[in-house]
Amino acid sequence: MIYCTADIHGEFERFRRLLELIRFSEEDTLYILGDVIDRGLDGVKVLEFIREQENMVLLMGNHEKMCLDALGKDSHPRACKHWELNGGGPAHMDLAEHPDRDALLAYLSKLPLFLDIEVRGKAFRLVHGFPGETEEDMLWGRPEAGMTRRPLPGKTVIVGHTPTQHLTGKSFIWHGPGILDIDCGCGHDDPNRLLAGLRLDDMREFYA
Repeated sequence: MIYCTADIHGEFERFRRLLELIRFSEEDTLYILGDVIDRGLDGVKVLEFIREQENMVLLMGNHEKMCLDALGKDSHPRACKHWELNGGGPAHMDLAEHPDRDALLAYLSKLPLFLDIEVRGKAFRLVHGFPGETEEDMLWGRPEAGMTRRPLPGKTVIVGHTPTQHLTGKSFIWHGPGILDIDCGCGHDDPNRLLAGLRLDDMREFYA
């Protein structure tokens, strides 16, 4: 089976509960649409766990990009401050003296901005923010609650980045025209936040 989730934001135990809920196995594949770090306390733990799994595929999120901008070879103080202001404190502290810091940053640097996949004859575009021509669009773009046109003809787009509470006021997957938002608020203070999982084989939704 093929699954998607997004925006775990350091909530490792909730992520583990989702994997148990979907009965994730070696025969399955999980695509994670970015933002596994920051805000929550266990972002680096989540990142390490995903990197060790052969059947988990992580995409670049804006928080992974901020981490690279702050700690990579071209880092500068302004990037560090921007990351910290966006919840990067826990990951920054954990990576400060992490023995595998360089390997983790190298792993992040190779993450794809988007993926096109096909599941049971259906075409999907997986991207963190919103499908577009630029990195800015793909990492920081957002769907709009009142949108009426499909972003990509012939493909269903799956995104994270925008908490669904901002679109509907509810912590459940948002369905727009040819697009689904699966960021249900992990890492935020909302007591009703959830971690969503979507099975692309039959579009069944799971929540932890």
